[in-house]
Amino acid sequence: MDNKFYYKGHHFYLNDKKVFLNSGEIHYFRIKRELWDKHLEAAIEAGLTTVSTYVPWAWHEPEEGQFDLNGHTKPERDLKGWLERCQDHGLHCIVKPGPFILAETRGAGLPDWFLDQYGNEVKMRNRKGEVVSSDGVSLFHPVYQEKVAAWYDRIMPFISELEISKGGPVIMMQVCNEIGVFSWLAHQADYNDDVRNRFVKYLKNKFNNITGVNKLWETNYRSFDEIKLPPDGRNPFVSKGDRSRDQEWHLFWRNYYGDYLRTLAGMARDRGVTVPFYHNLPGWIYGSGYEFPVNITMYDDLFGDKSEIIFGVDHIPEYVSYRNMHDDRIINDITRAMQGNKPLFAAEFQCGSREYHVVTNPRELELFYKASIANGLTGWNYYMFSQGRNPRHRGYSGQTFYWFTPLAPEGEKNSVFPLVKRMSKIIKNQESLIVNSERKAEVCVLFYPPYYATELERPEAGASNLQFNYAAIRRPAYFDGLLKVLQVLNIDYDMVDLTKTATGEIGNYKQLWAFSTDEMNSRDQQVLVDYTHNGGNLVIFPNLPDREMSQNLCTILRDEIGIEPTGAETIDSPLVDVYDHKDIKCANPQIIYDVDNLKDAKAIARTIRGSVCGFEKPLGKGMVIHLGTWFGFDTEGHKPVYETLLNKSGARLRQASSNSEYIAVRERFTPDSKAILFVGNYYNEEQTGKVTYTHPESGENIHIPYLGQEMLWPPLYSILTPVCLEIAKGISILHCTSDILNFEKKEGEIEIILFGDRDLKGELVLEGSEVSDITEVQMNGKQMDTARNGKSVVIHYEHMHRKEMIMRLLILNF
Repeated sequence: MDNKFYYKGHHFYLNDKKVFLNSGEIHYFRIKRELWDKHLEAAIEAGLTTVSTYVPWAWHEPEEGQFDLNGHTKPERDLKGWLERCQDHGLHCIVKPGPFILAETRGAGLPDWFLDQYGNEVKMRNRKGEVVSSDGVSLFHPVYQEKVAAWYDRIMPFISELEISKGGPVIMMQVCNEIGVFSWLAHQADYNDDVRNRFVKYLKNKFNNITGVNKLWETNYRSFDEIKLPPDGRNPFVSKGDRSRDQEWHLFWRNYYGDYLRTLAGMARDRGVTVPFYHNLPGWIYGSGYEFPVNITMYDDLFGDKSEIIFGVDHIPEYVSYRNMHDDRIINDITRAMQGNKPLFAAEFQCGSREYHVVTNPRELELFYKASIANGLTGWNYYMFSQGRNPRHRGYSGQTFYWFTPLAPEGEKNSVFPLVKRMSKIIKNQESLIVNSERKAEVCVLFYPPYYATELERPEAGASNLQFNYAAIRRPAYFDGLLKVLQVLNIDYDMVDLTKTATGEIGNYKQLWAFSTDEMNSRDQQVLVDYTHNGGNLVIFPNLPDREMSQNLCTILRDEIGIEPTGAETIDSPLVDVYDHKDIKCANPQIIYDVDNLKDAKAIARTIRGSVCGFEKPLGKGMVIHLGTWFGFDTEGHKPVYETLLNKSGARLRQASSNSEYIAVRERFTPDSKAILFVGNYYNEEQTGKVTYTHPESGENIHIPYLGQEMLWPPLYSILTPVCLEIAKGISILHCTSDILNFEKKEGEIEIILFGDRDLKGELVLEGSEVSDITEVQMNGKQMDTARNGKSVVIHYEHMHRKEMIMRLLILNF
């Protein structure tokens, strides 16, 4: 076995080779011991390199102080035997020892004896002191910490001895699991005494004296010791000061979760574990990822250099369609923007269903898997690869755990198994291209974490005098609005966390989009001003902020622009004119400006009443475009408006495109002049169209089909093709509408294994200085016609139904 696994930058490395982490989840404790080998043999057949599993505290310490890691009380508790079997099959391992594992287990993985004896003492409590109806506990309660330490005393040295560096199979470890989920789902913080003490300490470290707190919160505390915790439940804000306190409460919890996970990581390191750590983030709800930003911002104190922990994401789209085609990319982009220079890893990557009524479809999953690669993933863990059966009285949902997975508990394969196997072949064949490819973008969208610090938010009933409450509009205006339409338009854009970037880091983008409400911190307002002064094109909507998140007055942007709003209009069924676009649906209110006060600005948007609600104005070397309203994306009239705004940048908006508005196209490039191209149809009906992409060496436009006008793209289907992939000296695959599962050089020929949808026309284009030496092309033993165009050879063919095909290139003097 290999003996070194680590991450550096955005990539995983195995023995200093950059790799795509191709893993599948198998729970040894949910499968009979005598079936372990059958499942592991299937994992190898499917092409997985790694298997992942929880290591439940409740399973291995069934009674306090009685540990079983070798199966002496029950065969399925033999963790050592499981890891050894994995290694014997040539598989690496990811282990997840909690203490919380969730995983649809009762108690979220905490032992029954612990909850029976100490649950009432350690459970989360509300502001009234009542136990919260949740699996969550007070994370720094001394009893909880003591029992976790005892578990770690046993499990961490055990894991350490089986790490890859010591000749074992373990390459990575999860530190706890989705720990913020309890407060998020219950919309409830923990109000234990320890929490209050930590909150007061946090405030003392942040504020010089109690006067600063009183000024922001509109309180009259005489000392920090008098401070009371904010209300829980859904009591509306009563003042700006109340809203300010709520913001500080959310910031504290980011610090709290950071301290907790750093504590666990330190405990594991102290006990000898050296492999990389990660923590998992949830966020998909019934097929939509709009709540993911709330979850990831809860860990803001752990990103970048603040911790060594990688943050893996859940990708559970349930049903893949046009409705959620944008969600996975947004989640990937936000994760990369927030956590910084670390790998993008889908720790729970849908390959089955947690709910019986959600029936996974291999066709939809294939579309999702290929899009995930096009959206930058450098590793995934199929969740679940194997279905399981819960030990007696352990399952949250009864006996069965997960449905429609590649393997049933007894090891039988289902319809998803061939897809996983095929994806493994694609990854193995094109791994270097996949892990080295990057997006090329001249447009950037800003992500602003403070707008998602709302897991405990209370209602905004007007006491704060806000025109726009970000929590109320961020989904339609930003997530399902701006970010979706950019993908529908096939715009190449990057995402940057405004709170973590500096002007110089965003200065290369020709256009910057900022979703901005009434509130934005001074440092972040200044970054936008500096970007624009230095020559950038800033599009900012729906408001210019007039305060910080703390409610402190702050008008840096307004002062630099020099234009103040004169009011706001609220109109029944509002419409605006924007540039030359008439009657564009928008939202209330519209922030209006006096035309006489625009100075050197130009009005670009007007309300139904004729009031100016948008302008563009030179600022320094750059330009500010401001709209005092938001559109979202729910009519066909919105697309041309966004297109007009984008064209104001002078940026190259697309590296790849289609003449059909229903076909999604994305292209990523490698430093050595190769690329990977995704083409997807997210609609449940066939589409006709032509795709254009950028040749990574010459920069010229290349078309699919190469010689024709248009082709039919099957419903809910996609291709992921290498571009300029060299298969022999002087011969490269320019593109292919089939999955390329393998290519192999043989005497006098190159053999290429292909797979595709029977309704999609097969096209493989070869280019290079030596393509003239190709004397014959055969498909499954039959000679094929070819079209030659200079240094290119175009081969057309029909795909067989659910069968691999063998193409042979017979080459002169090869």
